[in-house]
Amino acid sequence: MVYTAYDVAATTHVKLGDIAKSLLVKFNKPFENGKKPYALVIVAADKKIDFNKLKKTVNDWAIKLNKESRAQKPIKGKKQLIDIYNKIAKVALPKENDMKIKFNVAPGAMAAFGSFYKLLIFADKAFAKKEKALFAAGSFTESIRLKVADFIKVEKAMIGSFAIAKEKKAKKAKQTK
Repeated sequence: MVYTAYDVAATTHVKLGDIAKSLLVKFNKPFENGKKPYALVIVAADKKIDFNKLKKTVNDWAIKLNKESRAQKPIKGKKQLIDIYNKIAKVALPKENDMKIKFNVAPGAMAAFGSFYKLLIFADKAFAKKEKALFAAGSFTESIRLKVADFIKVEKAMIGSFAIAKEKKAKKAKQTK
């Protein structure tokens, strides 16, 4: 059983940069009216999320999608996305209990496929350029290797630049007696 991307890398002998890390994030309000205030974010496992950049990406997409929906004829029953003047103000990782209660999944076992949970997907631009990657399949024992372009197309992922390099921890020097 594997619990982290590091475990997956060690078990499969795949570089961390070629493993999709999918993180559930919570907004201060829903991205789309009438939906849950959550999304899945996909970055390479050797990166971390810059939440300010992610917030900008989410708001930029909201503006783009609102403009597109306003340019089209209104569709009966289709709700508008967030109001462009009332942007997402906060993005954070939810409590582990949210995953259990709202999505019926154990932390670390959530599939990378937002469509399973009726969630939007935001994928990092640098990760989206990769040819193939290993994605979480929804358990602690299974992963799936896919072409990243196919994943983005099927999941209708929104692309933005919000992944940053992880800080390397300095190793402690050995003490001599």
